[in-house]
Amino acid sequence: MSFTHAANETSSIRTPAGQSLSLGDSYADMQSRMHLSPSSMITHELQEGKNRYLAMDYTYEVENMLYTITIVNDRVKKIEWLNTDQDMQTKITKQ
Repeated sequence: MSFTHAANETSSIRTPAGQSLSLGDSYADMQSRMHLSPSSMITHELQEGKNRYLAMDYTYEVENMLYTITIVNDRVKKIEWLNTDQDMQTKITKQ
């Protein structure tokens, strides 16, 4: 699943179990703290300057939020969130 509107980036999120997940945490930390299976996972190439990395985006649906957590080299590289209620309100308002 990908975001149709610009998502918001953050340095950490609170998991459904009340734990914190932050940039730099390990993939194992993400799995143990989320206590959920991702709704989707995609693999893509991430380029930073001359360096290229294999990145994996894990998307989680938690209540009215979508979280996409990007893992590079076994570490949380990016966290994006989207409030789906807000997204729906935007679509209704534009019609």
